[in-house]
Amino acid sequence: MIFLFRFDVTDKGMDFILNEEIAKDMYPDLEEMLRDLVRSLCSMFEYYKVYNKEKTIFSGVIHDNGEAEVTLSKGLGKYIDPYTKNQIIFDHGKLITELCTTIMDRRSAEAQLKENDGRS
Repeated sequence: MIFLFRFDVTDKGMDFILNEEIAKDMYPDLEEMLRDLVRSLCSMFEYYKVYNKEKTIFSGVIHDNGEAEVTLSKGLGKYIDPYTKNQIIFDHGKLITELCTTIMDRRSAEAQLKENDGRS
């Protein structure tokens, strides 16, 4: 399993934690998109954090079979209306996951190009 990101509740608000390798390989165009999604989710989670029972309120991973998954903290979903949960929170989580995989794919393609150029 590959950890992509998580949102943790803190005394001061919300922390967004991104996979270190993905953060290191970040592209400026994607960073701007990511920042907007994170800001939106953080403000939304501020409202719901009073119902949260765990440190991590939302997270994203890629399983060994290649399937991506975003999850809310256990039990939190019952406090969030279906539209907000499905059309905003989970859709934003899916977009963050797509940005993470785009970053990983770009870096892999760049590494492959360098490797192929070295063989020429």
